[in-house]
Amino acid sequence: MNFDRIFFLFVFLLFIPLAIYIPNPGGAGLALPFNLLVYGGAALLMGVCWRATPLCRIVITPTCRAIFVACSVLALPVIFTRPEWQSAAVWRLVGLFSGVAFYFTWLQVRMTARQRHAVLYLILSAVVVQALIVLLQLFAPAIAQSWIPSGSSRAFGIFQQPNVLASFIATGLALALAAYVLPGFQRLDPRVERWRRRALAVVLVLLPMVLVWVQSRTGWLAGALVLGLFILCFCRRYPQAVAIASLLVAGGTVAAALVLWWGSELGGALRYASHAGSNHARYTMLRDTLAMIVEKPLLGWGYGGFEYSFQHFRINQTPPTAVTEIARHPHNELLLWWVEGGVVALLGMLLLVRAGIKLLAHAHWRDKRAFACGKSSSGEALALCLALLPIALHSQTEYPFYLSALHWLVFLLLLAMLDRLVSPRLGTGCGLKPWRLPMLALSLVALFVMVTGFYSGRVLTQAERGGLQDMRQVDALQDWASWMHDDRLQFDRQLAGLLAFNRTRDEQRLETYAQWAQRYLNHRIDKNVYANLLVILRQQQQWVLAEQCRRDAARLFPLDIRFIDAMNGYS
Repeated sequence: MNFDRIFFLFVFLLFIPLAIYIPNPGGAGLALPFNLLVYGGAALLMGVCWRATPLCRIVITPTCRAIFVACSVLALPVIFTRPEWQSAAVWRLVGLFSGVAFYFTWLQVRMTARQRHAVLYLILSAVVVQALIVLLQLFAPAIAQSWIPSGSSRAFGIFQQPNVLASFIATGLALALAAYVLPGFQRLDPRVERWRRRALAVVLVLLPMVLVWVQSRTGWLAGALVLGLFILCFCRRYPQAVAIASLLVAGGTVAAALVLWWGSELGGALRYASHAGSNHARYTMLRDTLAMIVEKPLLGWGYGGFEYSFQHFRINQTPPTAVTEIARHPHNELLLWWVEGGVVALLGMLLLVRAGIKLLAHAHWRDKRAFACGKSSSGEALALCLALLPIALHSQTEYPFYLSALHWLVFLLLLAMLDRLVSPRLGTGCGLKPWRLPMLALSLVALFVMVTGFYSGRVLTQAERGGLQDMRQVDALQDWASWMHDDRLQFDRQLAGLLAFNRTRDEQRLETYAQWAQRYLNHRIDKNVYANLLVILRQQQQWVLAEQCRRDAARLFPLDIRFIDAMNGYS
């Protein structure tokens, strides 16, 4: 492929979304415009890759084949899920197979060592940009607020969540260590090499400092593992470089810890954030998720229904678990697929894990031979494995692939580069020509979907920020432009209908809302929808349904005064 054209586009793919804050309603997945921008850029990049592909033999590796088989197995349980959960389940599978298509596309890109390093430096540059944004958020909040508005005292970069930022920073730390330690990254020009090492030394001090200040335990663990494994893997071969890099990282960590301690003592902007409540919440979530798996081990609870199933499982226990938050993910990607898809989904995840372990073994074997032969690329395979570690670890403690499309694509990009570097090729006898038009068509369709989704999401956000008083633009949206946000669109329309009832007193609006709310609450848990439905049912004198609604809501939201029994002194 024409790498220069691809690399130029890749710069825009990474840096444009990372520099633009777009108002949004929060949430995850395609509800976030940041993710739509990244996925749109990825679709454009895929199109350019396949357009620029020479008609040579297709690259398929054992890992590629294993990933495709595992994802096909993961798709099977969608057949058995409940109709009201089908939409969420299908969207997650679309994201999974789109990721496979992106990984397969990048697997076809032939790169020299310098070109591969250029991609890694670009990812590292994106991480440094986020680190600089964090410095603004911590030490120049007025400037940061004018760029990225936030109601939180913690820094999060452009990602809107500190833990997501932390795993991205830890990934950058792994790449910086690789570029500093491994001789294959060195430049022949002594002057250029001096400046390169100085810049990397600054980065090796900056990134650990930011990682400490973000105060993510997963980020801290990832950073410690990356540094420890780098020392373990390379200290015997490159003792001086490893020692200097370790001192730089340790110095940045100690300095940041002292600043954090002084900030807590002196009441400054930097204060230690307690994780005690999070510890208990994670423990109870893990316990209840495992209990759900034990109760339905074969078929699972149904794809796309974790939010509904988990909350109702908790309140139906004896004694019921106290609900302190509405969980939409068990904070562990393997457990999510297992609890929803049963043993079939577990088999798919184990196939992915097995493929990853075999790829790691290939990387170790390849680097062992490369060191023995004195190749300039020695150590790169293991370095890429370590760069994959922070995001992989984060996926077992939260859900970064839903909160940040960039994490998903960077993970797949590094994985494809590692796979191409270390894996044997499987003979297929097939050229790229039969793949070109289908993959180009897929890329263009994905780009169109992301553009229309971005536009319709912006329209909905503007209406929401205006209090749903002006719905003309929302009502003018065509079905083909808004189907991605159908759940959110219907939510806004029904809420606007309630607001209109206050003016028109049209009882039909209440009935329409009540019917919609009962369907909505079969797959989502929302206290305001419960409260509105309860008021409507009481006004319609449907006392039995109203009491049933109140009891469910009171168990889900025990501290909400709107659902406390009137006999206790509340209406």
